Amino acid sequence: MRNLIAAASAALALSLTALPALAKDLIVTAAKPDRLYVIDAKARTIETDCKLDFNLIPGVIVVSPDNKIAYILGNRWEDVFGIDLATCETVFSAHQSESDIRRKSIASLAVSKDGKEVYTVRNPVRLLADRYEVLEPEIAVYETAAGLDAKPARTFPSPRRMTVMATGRDGMLYAAGHEIYAIDPKTGEISIKIKNATWDRPTYSPPDVLAFWPIGTQADEFMLLYSAAKFTDESMSEIADFVWGYQSVDLTTGESDIQDFASLEVIMFSAVRDPNDKSKLYGVYTQLSKHDVEKKELIKRVDLPHTYYCVNISSDGKEIYVGGTNDDIGVYDAETLERIGEILLPSGGDMAAGTMQVISTGS
Repeated sequence: MRNLIAAASAALALSLTALPALAKDLIVTAAKPDRLYVIDAKARTIETDCKLDFNLIPGVIVVSPDNKIAYILGNRWEDVFGIDLATCETVFSAHQSESDIRRKSIASLAVSKDGKEVYTVRNPVRLLADRYEVLEPEIAVYETAAGLDAKPARTFPSPRRMTVMATGRDGMLYAAGHEIYAIDPKTGEISIKIKNATWDRPTYSPPDVLAFWPIGTQADEFMLLYSAAKFTDESMSEIADFVWGYQSVDLTTGESDIQDFASLEVIMFSAVRDPNDKSKLYGVYTQLSKHDVEKKELIKRVDLPHTYYCVNISSDGKEIYVGGTNDDIGVYDAETLERIGEILLPSGGDMAAGTMQVISTGS
């Protein structure tokens, strides 16, 4: 009898270990002075608290496709680090400056869909006795397996003023600058995916685009907000409206879109769309706004306790997370925009302009 019970217990234990982990969303973000956090979104609890050994500013974060490694742009816009989210171990680092050459990356960071390469745009200057000599920018391709002293596997010339980037399932790298560019990271060939500074909209002013937060992975899209003045006719003598719009590249299909969706009534720093209903867009700054971009209607807007720079959304589209600026993450019901929770970061340090990513684990 005793042997039978022991055998049954062993069989039960084996069956339990064979079960897949329950699916859940995790929030990955950084906070001053030196912390990287992994947060259980639903439980509102800190799951991992990593102490970093580098300056985390600006705290731009992208996560590997297997959700195991967080790549961070740190050391005052200069270096790239890869942190194992389970162990807090630094498994990748690329120090981009050398000798009399200083290189800075302005929010440009992306990882390939197979997790084998990391991309950034480096803006170099040569440090002379009396001035900086501005050199040509370049796209740097790193192998993620290169370890703690990674050097570029390839470099290519890059347009200037490049910021956020994302990778498509077709292997292309999409990057925001004067235009939205499509870049082949194997050859360096560059084409314009969406016209921005050169858009052909004769009754519009040039667009104003703030591109700093590489979010949108939940909906697998590369999306940027723009604002612009819209005129009554091509003479541009009379303004009809100031508008909000979005530029988007579907990272699954490669299809692109550009559309106005609202009048410019409030400022929004960043926005995401519902991964299950892309007609719903959520934008944030001093208010949280919910828009129907197909109907071009504001569904609801609520005031926030303070400014938040970065917004993100749960994988099921039911919760909105607002972060950046301070040491708190606000949680809102996506349907009603009711504030339903808050997550305080233990360091008490602010997230500044750091990225707040949402990743899904389990099955």
